[in-house]
Amino acid sequence: MTRFLYRSLLIALALFFTNKAIAQQAYPFGQEWTINGYVGTTKFYGDCSDNTNSIFSNSPFSKFFYQDRRFGTGVYIDKKINPFIALRGILLYASLKSTKESEKIYFVGDTYEYSLSVVIDFTNIFFGIDKYRPWNIYGFIGIGFTETSSDLYDLNTGAHLLPSGGIDSLFISGTKKRVTETTMPLGIGVNYKVDRNTKVFFEFTRHIVHTNKLDAYPVEGTSFESFGLINIGISYDFNLPSHWGFSSNPRYNGKSTDASIRAFNKKKRVVMNTKAKKRAMKKRKNYGRARGRKHRW
Repeated sequence: MTRFLYRSLLIALALFFTNKAIAQQAYPFGQEWTINGYVGTTKFYGDCSDNTNSIFSNSPFSKFFYQDRRFGTGVYIDKKINPFIALRGILLYASLKSTKESEKIYFVGDTYEYSLSVVIDFTNIFFGIDKYRPWNIYGFIGIGFTETSSDLYDLNTGAHLLPSGGIDSLFISGTKKRVTETTMPLGIGVNYKVDRNTKVFFEFTRHIVHTNKLDAYPVEGTSFESFGLINIGISYDFNLPSHWGFSSNPRYNGKSTDASIRAFNKKKRVVMNTKAKKRAMKKRKNYGRARGRKHRW
């Protein structure tokens, strides 16, 4: 599944960046920056749960969907490459909890994530570019790292348990070290423009972590665990200050970047370079010289 997602992402990026029309719409480095802050609730998906493989239990129509939710918050920094694609840096803190009643255990933990994602604006792709459109639907996928600390407990007594499988003390509370693993954040969201620079947004995200130790309850045959985040936030669009050396409004050099206009201008130069034009230019030069001699006398 993850290989398919990454291959799809690479193909999409190749199509976008090799398209000349899209490449010509690229924004200067100093333009189209956004800072975003958000808060939300997390949900764990992994071994320490009785409902991991149930699609219905993971939907909003199930009671399980609302159980063991914890707090998550973070910031994004986005840089639009063109009207269709942006790069996003993610810094996230998420508190996690999940219960496995069949084994009478539960875990509590938290994780920090820092990652880089590609954001694709579906609205501009399918409905055309409109900078005055008040809303946009987008999706993102990326790669990064998590720093996680988790503790396993007995559901009846609340006693702290050593993780099964003889996992080292990195998972035991009180240690300074955290477990570092790779992660793949992906999600979909919608934003609404409040004013010229400010937007509010709502997102569903999934953070797939390449480990079976996220819940301190490793099970053989499990390579990935994940947590979801439903969040709401506010964003602010800005350009970098010009005194930083990044011009937000580059000077026009008199040459069009449109391929069809450049081809027309080139053809026009060839057509206009005729004998009649050369005779007219010669007469104009001779007339200018004659006027110059007259004024000198």
